[in-house]
Amino acid sequence: MDGNFDEFGSIPCDYLTSRRVRCGLAFKYDHAATGTHARSHARWSLMGRRTLVAVARPNGCYDCRIAHWGVDADPIAQSRPLGNDWTAAAVLAALDATYEQLVLLDGSVRTYAVCWLDPTLSDLNDIVLARVADPDAFRTWWVERKDDACRALDSGGCDPATVRRALLASLQDRTSSVYCPDDASFLRGDR
Repeated sequence: MDGNFDEFGSIPCDYLTSRRVRCGLAFKYDHAATGTHARSHARWSLMGRRTLVAVARPNGCYDCRIAHWGVDADPIAQSRPLGNDWTAAAVLAALDATYEQLVLLDGSVRTYAVCWLDPTLSDLNDIVLARVADPDAFRTWWVERKDDACRALDSGGCDPATVRRALLASLQDRTSSVYCPDDASFLRGDR
């Protein structure tokens, strides 16, 4: 496969998993063998591990950068410019479920995982931000938790609102801080 999946009609999870292509975005695919529609058990995406890097400026605004395969020790070097003088609200408005994380540089480096709560996989803006110390370990845990929640929904045993509440509760138990995307207060200090 060359990455042009339109001609194939289905995207096998094994192919995506073997390429380690992932992010918070999930999709449905057509199971060619049975002709049925099923949710991907792995919740993989072809968009890469998008990271929004926000560099604080002295005037209270941010210079924003984007990285498509995550960032490590040097977020500036691993990203490209996206825009200058963004307000805190504009930084948060740019985020949706197609992002994996927000990295904030304001004297220190803080990482926030972008967690997609919508178990129906339809609302890309149904996210929260969770402050994490180990983004890779957290992402592994979150993908597994989200998969379990989506399987529970698919089995018909739960409704979407119940599954969403359970996802949020498990997220709040796992991390020290969880923020709604309309709360920019955490961008203004080390919380």
